[in-house]
Amino acid sequence: MTEHELPLKAAERHRLRRDSFDRVAALYDRSRPRYPEELFDDLLRLAGLRPGDRVLEIGPGTGQATLPMARRGLEVLALERSPNMARVCRRNLRGFPGVKVRTTAFEDWPLDEAAFDLVIAASAFHWLSPRTAFRACARALKPAGGIALAWNFRTTPDDDFHRDLQQVYARVGMKPWIARDPEQRIAKQRRAIENSGAFGPVRVRRHPWIGEYDANRYIGLLRTMSDHAIRPPDVRRRLWRGIRRVFARHGGSMTRHHVAGLLFARRRR
Repeated sequence: MTEHELPLKAAERHRLRRDSFDRVAALYDRSRPRYPEELFDDLLRLAGLRPGDRVLEIGPGTGQATLPMARRGLEVLALERSPNMARVCRRNLRGFPGVKVRTTAFEDWPLDEAAFDLVIAASAFHWLSPRTAFRACARALKPAGGIALAWNFRTTPDDDFHRDLQQVYARVGMKPWIARDPEQRIAKQRRAIENSGAFGPVRVRRHPWIGEYDANRYIGLLRTMSDHAIRPPDVRRRLWRGIRRVFARHGGSMTRHHVAGLLFARRRR
C-alpha cells in the first residue's frame, strides 16, 4: 500500500479493521470510555434481570460492559475474537468466577440454544452481519429473553477547534472524523432491530456524559479506532503531529459531549 491507499475491497478493509484491535489491547483498556453506571441499572430494569441470570456478551473488548454486569451478579459468557483483548478481559474479570471469557468470534461459536436471559453487544454489534446475527441471537435466548445494544455516541461540534482538526485530516488524506448526530444513529439501530423480525418493540435509554481530553489522551483514543489503526504509519505520525498542534493552539484541552445509548427489545415469540 502507498501512503494513502487502503484495500479496494470492502471485505478486506473490514477484516483489517477487526484484526487491528488485537495489537492495541492494553491501550484500548486504558483509553476507551466506560459506560455510565445508570445504563446498567436501566438494563436490569428493562430486561427484568436478577443476580444469577445468564448473559451472552458479544465482543466484550477488555470488559467495559462486562465488569458492570458482573458487579450486579449476572453470569456472563463473553465471546471475544481477539486473543489479546480476551486476555485483558479475563484479567479485569478475574474476581468474578461467574464470568467466562471465550476466545472466539460469535459467528464461530457453537450456539447454545435457548440458554440465555439476555444477549448484549456494547460497541460491537456493527461488526456482525445483521442478516444472520439477529436470528442467531434470538436462538440463543430463552423464550422471554431480550437483546441489548449499547454504544457511546460522540458529537462533533461546529467550532474552531474541530474545524482545525478537520483540516489536519484533509492534509494527510483522510476523511474528517465527524460523528453523525446521536439521535440519527439511535434511530438507525432501532430500525435494524425492528426490521430483523426477531425482536421488538424497542425501548431506548440515553445517558449524556462529557469527556475531557488533552492531546495525549485524545490520540490514545484514536489509536484504538480501527479506521485509524489500518492507516500507514507515516500517515498516522503526521496525523498525530497535526492534532498536537491543534491542541496547543487551543489551550491544550478539549471537551466533547457524548450520549451513551441503550436499546433493548424482547425476543418475538
